[in-house]
Amino acid sequence: MRATAIRPILLGLALAGFALMEVACDRSEATKPPVAETAAPPIAVPLVTAESRALPGGVDVTGTLMADAQTEVAAEGAGRVLAVYVERGSVVKAGTVLARLDGEDARNQLLEAEAIEGQTAAKLGLTPGATFDPAETPDARKARASMEWAQADHDRYANLLEQNLVSRADFELRRSQLHSAKAQHDAEVNTARQLYQTLLAQRARTSVARKAAADTDVRAPWDGLIAEKHAQAGQFLQRGARIATLVRVDPLRVELAVPETAVGAVRRGQKVEFTVQAQPDQTFAGSVAYVGPSLKAESRALVVEAVVANREGRLSPGLFATARIELPSARPSVLVPVAAVRTDAGVSTAFVVKNDRAELRLVQLGRELPGGLLEITRGIVAGEKVVAKPVDTLGDGAIVTTLAEAR
Repeated sequence: MRATAIRPILLGLALAGFALMEVACDRSEATKPPVAETAAPPIAVPLVTAESRALPGGVDVTGTLMADAQTEVAAEGAGRVLAVYVERGSVVKAGTVLARLDGEDARNQLLEAEAIEGQTAAKLGLTPGATFDPAETPDARKARASMEWAQADHDRYANLLEQNLVSRADFELRRSQLHSAKAQHDAEVNTARQLYQTLLAQRARTSVARKAAADTDVRAPWDGLIAEKHAQAGQFLQRGARIATLVRVDPLRVELAVPETAVGAVRRGQKVEFTVQAQPDQTFAGSVAYVGPSLKAESRALVVEAVVANREGRLSPGLFATARIELPSARPSVLVPVAAVRTDAGVSTAFVVKNDRAELRLVQLGRELPGGLLEITRGIVAGEKVVAKPVDTLGDGAIVTTLAEAR
Protein backbone atom coordinates (compact mmCIF):
# COMPACT_ATOMS: atom_id res chain seq x y z
CA MET A 1 0.00 0.00 0.00
CA ARG A 2 1.16 3.49 -0.57
CA ALA A 3 2.17 5.76 2.24
CA THR A 4 -0.61 8.24 1.49
CA ALA A 5 -3.24 5.57 2.13
CA ILE A 6 -1.64 4.35 5.40
CA ARG A 7 -1.60 7.82 7.19
CA PRO A 8 -5.36 8.19 7.58
CA ILE A 9 -5.60 4.70 9.03
CA LEU A 10 -2.89 5.41 11.65
CA LEU A 11 -4.48 8.71 12.64
CA GLY A 12 -7.85 7.00 13.27
CA LEU A 13 -6.22 4.31 15.37
CA ALA A 14 -4.47 6.95 17.52
CA LEU A 15 -7.67 8.86 18.17
CA ALA A 16 -9.47 5.66 19.16
CA GLY A 17 -6.66 4.86 21.59
CA PHE A 18 -6.90 8.23 23.25
CA ALA A 19 -10.67 7.78 23.66
CA LEU A 20 -10.20 4.41 25.33
CA MET A 21 -7.62 5.87 27.71
CA GLU A 22 -10.01 8.68 28.79
CA VAL A 23 -12.79 6.19 29.48
CA ALA A 24 -10.45 4.05 31.55
CA CYS A 25 -9.30 7.07 33.54
CA ASP A 26 -12.87 8.12 34.24
CA ARG A 27 -13.72 4.63 35.47
CA SER A 28 -10.69 4.55 37.75
CA GLU A 29 -11.55 7.95 39.20
CA ALA A 30 -15.10 6.84 39.82
CA THR A 31 -13.96 3.75 41.71
CA LYS A 32 -11.66 5.76 44.09
CA PRO A 33 -13.02 6.34 47.67
CA PRO A 34 -13.90 9.99 48.58
CA VAL A 35 -11.26 12.00 50.47
CA ALA A 36 -12.46 12.97 54.06
CA GLU A 37 -12.57 16.73 54.87
CA THR A 38 -10.30 17.97 57.72
CA ALA A 39 -12.45 19.23 60.71
CA ALA A 40 -11.62 22.75 62.12
CA PRO A 41 -10.23 22.64 65.67
CA PRO A 42 -12.44 24.05 68.50
CA ILE A 43 -11.86 27.67 69.49
CA ALA A 44 -11.16 28.28 73.18
CA VAL A 45 -13.19 31.26 74.47
CA PRO A 46 -14.03 32.64 77.94
CA LEU A 47 -17.69 32.34 78.91
CA VAL A 48 -19.90 34.27 81.27
CA THR A 49 -23.47 33.70 82.38
CA ALA A 50 -25.90 36.49 81.44
CA GLU A 51 -26.97 38.02 84.74
CA SER A 52 -30.47 39.10 85.72
CA ARG A 53 -30.67 42.15 87.96
CA ALA A 54 -33.40 44.62 88.85
CA LEU A 55 -32.16 48.06 87.85
CA PRO A 56 -33.83 51.37 88.57
CA GLY A 57 -35.66 52.74 85.61
CA GLY A 58 -35.46 56.31 84.50
CA VAL A 59 -36.94 59.10 82.44
CA ASP A 60 -34.86 61.51 80.37
CA VAL A 61 -35.80 65.16 80.81
CA THR A 62 -34.36 68.60 80.20
CA GLY A 63 -34.27 71.66 82.39
CA THR A 64 -32.48 74.78 83.54
CA LEU A 65 -30.22 75.48 86.48
CA MET A 66 -31.49 78.16 88.86
CA ALA A 67 -30.15 79.86 91.94
CA ASP A 68 -31.44 78.40 95.19
CA ALA A 69 -32.40 81.92 96.30
CA GLN A 70 -32.19 85.42 94.87
CA THR A 71 -32.88 88.77 96.47
CA GLU A 72 -32.49 92.44 95.74
CA VAL A 73 -30.52 93.99 98.60
CA ALA A 74 -31.97 97.47 99.09
CA ALA A 75 -31.36 100.56 101.20
CA GLU A 76 -33.47 100.65 104.37
CA GLY A 77 -33.39 104.44 104.46
CA ALA A 78 -32.70 107.40 102.25
CA GLY A 79 -29.21 108.81 101.99
CA ARG A 80 -26.15 109.44 99.87
CA VAL A 81 -23.92 106.48 99.06
CA LEU A 82 -20.48 106.93 100.59
CA ALA A 83 -18.96 103.69 99.26
CA VAL A 84 -19.84 100.39 97.53
CA TYR A 85 -17.52 97.56 98.54
CA VAL A 86 -18.54 94.80 96.08
CA GLU A 87 -18.47 94.18 92.36
CA ARG A 88 -20.33 91.77 90.10
CA GLY A 89 -19.16 88.23 90.87
CA SER A 90 -18.00 89.00 94.43
CA VAL A 91 -18.48 86.15 96.91
CA VAL A 92 -19.84 87.44 100.22
CA LYS A 93 -20.70 86.00 103.61
CA ALA A 94 -23.76 86.78 105.69
CA GLY A 95 -23.31 90.18 107.39
CA THR A 96 -20.71 91.47 104.93
CA VAL A 97 -21.07 95.24 104.38
CA LEU A 98 -21.99 95.76 100.73
CA ALA A 99 -22.35 99.55 100.80
CA ARG A 100 -22.33 102.44 103.27
CA LEU A 101 -24.71 105.42 103.27
CA ASP A 102 -24.26 108.81 104.90
CA GLY A 103 -25.56 108.27 108.46
CA GLU A 104 -25.05 111.64 110.16
CA ASP A 105 -28.77 112.48 110.32
CA ALA A 106 -29.61 109.01 111.58
CA ARG A 107 -27.01 109.23 114.33
CA ASN A 108 -28.31 112.63 115.46
CA GLN A 109 -31.86 111.31 115.62
CA LEU A 110 -30.61 108.41 117.69
CA LEU A 111 -28.91 110.77 120.16
CA GLU A 112 -32.11 112.80 120.50
CA ALA A 113 -34.23 109.69 121.09
CA GLU A 114 -31.83 108.35 123.70
CA ALA A 115 -31.82 111.70 125.53
CA ILE A 116 -35.62 111.86 125.72
CA GLU A 117 -35.78 108.26 126.89
CA GLY A 118 -33.20 108.95 129.60
CA GLN A 119 -35.08 112.02 130.80
CA THR A 120 -38.32 110.07 131.21
CA ALA A 121 -36.56 107.20 132.96
CA ALA A 122 -35.03 109.70 135.40
CA LYS A 123 -38.48 111.09 136.24
CA LEU A 124 -39.58 107.58 137.08
CA GLY A 125 -36.42 106.96 139.08
CA LEU A 126 -35.58 103.94 136.92
CA THR A 127 -32.01 102.75 136.63
CA PRO A 128 -30.78 100.39 133.89
CA GLY A 129 -32.01 96.89 134.64
CA ALA A 130 -34.44 97.98 137.39
CA THR A 131 -38.03 96.71 137.53
CA PHE A 132 -40.77 99.33 137.27
CA ASP A 133 -43.06 99.76 140.33
CA PRO A 134 -45.51 102.70 140.08
CA ALA A 135 -45.65 103.02 143.90
CA GLU A 136 -41.88 103.46 144.13
CA THR A 137 -41.43 106.50 141.93
CA PRO A 138 -40.15 109.66 143.68
CA ASP A 139 -43.50 111.49 143.44
CA ALA A 140 -45.42 108.42 144.61
CA ARG A 141 -43.14 107.95 147.62
CA LYS A 142 -43.58 111.65 148.54
CA ALA A 143 -47.36 111.32 148.27
CA ARG A 144 -47.26 108.16 150.38
CA ALA A 145 -45.32 109.95 153.11
CA SER A 146 -47.92 112.74 153.17
CA MET A 147 -50.68 110.17 153.31
CA GLU A 148 -49.06 108.34 156.21
CA TRP A 149 -48.66 111.63 158.16
CA ALA A 150 -52.30 112.51 157.50
CA GLN A 151 -53.33 109.04 158.66
CA ALA A 152 -51.39 109.41 161.93
CA ASP A 153 -52.83 112.90 162.56
CA HIS A 154 -56.34 111.58 161.85
CA ASP A 155 -55.90 108.72 164.32
CA ARG A 156 -54.56 111.09 167.03
CA TYR A 157 -57.53 113.45 166.68
CA ALA A 158 -59.91 110.50 166.77
CA ASN A 159 -58.55 109.57 170.24
CA LEU A 160 -58.76 113.17 171.44
CA LEU A 161 -62.32 113.42 170.21
CA GLU A 162 -63.29 110.40 172.26
CA GLN A 163 -61.89 112.21 175.33
CA ASN A 164 -63.72 115.40 174.36
CA LEU A 165 -60.41 117.22 174.23
CA VAL A 166 -60.91 118.55 170.66
CA SER A 167 -63.88 119.70 168.73
CA ARG A 168 -65.55 117.65 166.06
CA ALA A 169 -64.73 120.35 163.53
CA ASP A 170 -61.01 119.84 164.14
CA PHE A 171 -61.45 116.08 163.73
CA GLU A 172 -63.40 116.50 160.46
CA LEU A 173 -60.61 118.70 159.15
CA ARG A 174 -58.03 115.98 159.82
CA ARG A 175 -60.22 113.38 158.16
CA SER A 176 -60.59 115.58 155.09
CA GLN A 177 -56.81 116.03 154.94
CA LEU A 178 -56.39 112.21 155.08
CA HIS A 179 -58.78 111.70 152.17
CA SER A 180 -56.96 114.36 150.19
CA ALA A 181 -53.58 112.72 150.87
CA LYS A 182 -54.87 109.32 149.74
CA ALA A 183 -56.26 110.82 146.53
CA GLN A 184 -52.96 112.55 145.88
CA HIS A 185 -51.10 109.29 146.37
CA ASP A 186 -53.40 107.45 143.97
CA ALA A 187 -53.00 110.24 141.42
CA GLU A 188 -49.21 110.05 141.62
CA VAL A 189 -49.27 106.25 141.14
CA ASN A 190 -51.54 106.63 138.11
CA THR A 191 -49.33 109.37 136.72
CA ALA A 192 -46.32 107.06 137.11
CA ARG A 193 -48.12 104.35 135.15
CA GLN A 194 -48.89 106.79 132.33
CA LEU A 195 -45.33 108.08 132.34
CA TYR A 196 -44.03 104.52 132.11
CA GLN A 197 -46.14 103.94 128.98
CA THR A 198 -44.58 107.09 127.56
CA LEU A 199 -41.17 105.66 128.38
CA LEU A 200 -42.02 102.46 126.49
CA ALA A 201 -43.02 104.50 123.43
CA GLN A 202 -39.79 106.47 123.67
CA ARG A 203 -37.81 103.24 123.92
CA ALA A 204 -39.51 102.05 120.72
CA ARG A 205 -38.58 105.29 118.98
CA THR A 206 -35.02 104.87 120.22
CA SER A 207 -34.91 101.34 118.76
CA VAL A 208 -36.15 102.66 115.42
CA ALA A 209 -33.51 105.38 115.46
CA ARG A 210 -30.83 102.87 116.41
CA LYS A 211 -31.83 100.60 113.54
CA ALA A 212 -31.88 103.53 111.13
CA ALA A 213 -28.32 104.38 112.19
CA ALA A 214 -27.23 100.77 111.78
CA ASP A 215 -28.95 100.48 108.38
CA THR A 216 -26.59 103.00 106.88
CA ASP A 217 -24.33 99.94 106.52
CA VAL A 218 -26.10 97.75 103.94
CA ARG A 219 -25.22 94.11 104.70
CA ALA A 220 -25.66 90.77 102.95
CA PRO A 221 -28.54 88.78 104.49
CA TRP A 222 -26.88 85.40 103.72
CA ASP A 223 -23.91 83.82 101.99
CA GLY A 224 -24.02 84.26 98.23
CA LEU A 225 -22.71 85.75 95.02
CA ILE A 226 -23.20 89.30 93.75
CA ALA A 227 -25.00 88.94 90.42
CA GLU A 228 -25.60 92.66 89.74
CA LYS A 229 -24.37 95.96 91.19
CA HIS A 230 -26.97 98.77 91.03
CA ALA A 231 -25.51 101.64 93.09
CA GLN A 232 -22.42 103.84 92.84
CA ALA A 233 -20.61 106.06 95.31
CA GLY A 234 -22.06 109.59 95.41
CA GLN A 235 -25.51 108.47 94.29
CA PHE A 236 -28.48 109.57 96.42
CA LEU A 237 -30.83 106.70 97.15
CA GLN A 238 -34.39 106.71 98.36
CA ARG A 239 -35.67 104.17 100.85
CA GLY A 240 -36.01 100.77 99.11
CA ALA A 241 -33.61 101.59 96.24
CA ARG A 242 -31.60 98.58 95.04
CA ILE A 243 -27.95 98.25 96.01
CA ALA A 244 -27.09 94.82 94.56
CA THR A 245 -28.62 91.52 93.44
CA LEU A 246 -27.53 88.61 95.64
CA VAL A 247 -27.93 84.96 94.60
CA ARG A 248 -27.26 81.71 96.46
CA VAL A 249 -25.41 79.25 94.20
CA ASP A 250 -24.73 76.48 96.69
CA PRO A 251 -26.86 74.52 96.41
CA LEU A 252 -28.42 75.07 93.00
CA ARG A 253 -31.84 74.03 91.78
CA VAL A 254 -32.53 72.22 88.52
CA GLU A 255 -36.01 72.91 87.16
CA LEU A 256 -37.05 69.88 85.10
CA ALA A 257 -40.08 69.28 82.87
CA VAL A 258 -41.33 65.71 83.42
CA PRO A 259 -43.63 64.34 80.65
CA GLU A 260 -47.17 63.32 81.51
CA THR A 261 -46.40 59.60 81.03
CA ALA A 262 -43.89 59.59 83.93
CA VAL A 263 -45.69 61.90 86.35
CA GLY A 264 -47.08 59.11 88.51
CA ALA A 265 -43.63 57.62 89.23
CA VAL A 266 -41.81 60.79 90.29
CA ARG A 267 -41.34 61.21 94.04
CA ARG A 268 -39.32 63.40 96.38
CA GLY A 269 -35.90 62.00 97.19
CA GLN A 270 -35.37 60.22 93.85
CA LYS A 271 -31.86 60.49 92.40
CA VAL A 272 -31.21 62.80 89.45
CA GLU A 273 -28.12 62.75 87.23
CA PHE A 274 -27.51 65.44 84.63
CA THR A 275 -24.95 66.99 82.34
CA VAL A 276 -24.47 70.54 81.03
CA GLN A 277 -23.08 71.63 77.71
CA ALA A 278 -20.38 73.69 79.40
CA GLN A 279 -18.89 70.47 80.90
CA PRO A 280 -20.09 67.60 78.68
CA ASP A 281 -17.74 65.02 80.20
CA GLN A 282 -18.85 65.67 83.79
CA THR A 283 -21.94 64.11 85.37
CA PHE A 284 -23.57 65.86 88.32
CA ALA A 285 -25.92 64.26 90.83
CA GLY A 286 -28.76 65.62 92.93
CA SER A 287 -32.13 64.58 94.29
CA VAL A 288 -35.73 65.58 93.71
CA ALA A 289 -36.72 68.10 96.37
CA TYR A 290 -39.93 69.65 95.06
CA VAL A 291 -42.73 68.20 92.90
CA GLY A 292 -45.20 70.59 91.32
CA PRO A 293 -48.88 70.26 92.29
CA SER A 294 -50.18 70.18 88.71
CA LEU A 295 -49.14 69.92 85.07
CA LYS A 296 -48.59 72.95 82.87
CA ALA A 297 -51.45 73.17 80.40
CA GLU A 298 -49.33 74.39 77.47
CA SER A 299 -46.71 71.60 77.66
CA ARG A 300 -48.57 68.81 79.52
CA ALA A 301 -45.49 68.48 81.71
CA LEU A 302 -44.94 68.51 85.46
CA VAL A 303 -42.40 70.92 86.90
CA VAL A 304 -39.97 69.15 89.24
CA GLU A 305 -37.07 70.76 91.08
CA ALA A 306 -33.92 68.88 92.07
CA VAL A 307 -31.27 70.20 94.43
CA VAL A 308 -27.58 69.73 93.63
CA ALA A 309 -24.54 70.72 95.69
CA ASN A 310 -22.21 73.30 94.11
CA ARG A 311 -19.46 73.76 96.69
CA GLU A 312 -16.73 74.15 94.06
CA GLY A 313 -18.77 76.58 91.99
CA ARG A 314 -18.50 74.59 88.75
CA LEU A 315 -22.15 75.20 87.89
CA SER A 316 -23.86 78.51 87.21
CA PRO A 317 -27.52 79.56 87.13
CA GLY A 318 -29.00 79.60 83.65
CA LEU A 319 -27.16 76.57 82.24
CA PHE A 320 -29.21 74.10 80.20
CA ALA A 321 -29.25 70.60 81.71
CA THR A 322 -29.97 67.18 80.23
CA ALA A 323 -31.04 64.98 83.12
CA ARG A 324 -32.26 61.51 83.98
CA ILE A 325 -34.57 60.85 86.92
CA GLU A 326 -34.24 57.35 88.35
CA LEU A 327 -37.57 55.55 88.66
CA PRO A 328 -38.45 52.17 90.17
CA SER A 329 -37.74 49.32 87.70
CA ALA A 330 -40.72 47.39 86.39
CA ARG A 331 -38.75 44.23 85.36
CA PRO A 332 -35.26 42.71 85.79
CA SER A 333 -32.58 43.56 83.25
CA VAL A 334 -30.08 41.22 81.53
CA LEU A 335 -26.45 42.22 82.09
CA VAL A 336 -23.29 41.07 80.25
CA PRO A 337 -19.71 42.40 80.20
CA VAL A 338 -19.10 45.36 77.91
CA ALA A 339 -16.36 43.37 76.10
CA ALA A 340 -18.90 40.69 75.13
CA VAL A 341 -20.66 43.04 72.70
CA ARG A 342 -19.28 44.30 69.40
CA THR A 343 -20.84 47.22 67.60
CA ASP A 344 -20.16 47.86 63.92
CA ALA A 345 -21.96 50.48 61.84
CA GLY A 346 -24.56 50.82 64.54
CA VAL A 347 -25.29 47.08 64.72
CA SER A 348 -24.47 45.34 68.01
CA THR A 349 -23.79 41.60 68.20
CA ALA A 350 -22.76 39.02 70.76
CA PHE A 351 -22.04 35.25 70.73
CA VAL A 352 -24.15 32.82 72.76
CA VAL A 353 -22.82 29.25 73.18
CA LYS A 354 -25.27 26.35 72.79
CA ASN A 355 -24.24 22.70 72.42
CA ASP A 356 -20.60 23.75 72.14
CA ARG A 357 -21.30 25.97 69.12
CA ALA A 358 -21.22 29.73 68.90
CA GLU A 359 -24.45 31.40 67.89
CA LEU A 360 -24.30 34.98 66.65
CA ARG A 361 -27.06 37.19 68.09
CA LEU A 362 -28.19 40.67 67.23
CA VAL A 363 -28.69 42.53 70.52
CA GLN A 364 -30.29 45.77 71.58
CA LEU A 365 -28.34 47.75 74.16
CA GLY A 366 -29.49 49.63 77.23
CA ARG A 367 -27.40 51.43 79.80
CA GLU A 368 -23.73 50.98 80.58
CA LEU A 369 -23.30 50.42 84.30
CA PRO A 370 -20.35 50.83 86.66
CA GLY A 371 -18.14 47.76 86.89
CA GLY A 372 -17.92 47.13 83.13
CA LEU A 373 -21.48 45.77 82.71
CA LEU A 374 -23.88 46.48 79.87
CA GLU A 375 -27.64 46.19 79.88
CA ILE A 376 -29.16 44.03 77.10
CA THR A 377 -32.77 44.86 76.40
CA ARG A 378 -33.25 42.34 73.56
CA GLY A 379 -31.38 39.38 72.07
CA ILE A 380 -30.07 37.51 75.15
CA VAL A 381 -31.96 35.77 77.92
CA ALA A 382 -30.77 35.63 81.51
CA GLY A 383 -28.86 32.42 82.26
CA GLU A 384 -27.47 31.91 78.75
CA LYS A 385 -23.73 31.39 78.28
CA VAL A 386 -22.17 34.36 76.52
CA VAL A 387 -18.66 34.69 75.07
CA ALA A 388 -17.08 37.21 77.39
CA LYS A 389 -14.50 38.40 74.85
CA PRO A 390 -14.95 37.21 71.25
CA VAL A 391 -11.81 36.53 69.17
CA ASP A 392 -11.46 37.53 65.54
CA THR A 393 -11.60 33.91 64.31
CA LEU A 394 -14.90 33.20 66.02
CA GLY A 395 -17.87 32.95 63.67
CA ASP A 396 -21.47 31.83 63.69
CA GLY A 397 -21.67 28.04 64.13
CA ALA A 398 -18.03 27.65 65.15
CA ILE A 399 -17.21 24.86 67.61
CA VAL A 400 -15.96 26.30 70.89
CA THR A 401 -14.46 25.02 74.07
CA THR A 402 -14.61 26.76 77.43
CA LEU A 403 -11.42 28.63 78.27
CA ALA A 404 -12.63 29.73 81.70
CA GLU A 405 -15.76 30.99 83.35
CA ALA A 406 -15.33 34.79 83.24
CA ARG A 407 -15.94 36.70 86.40
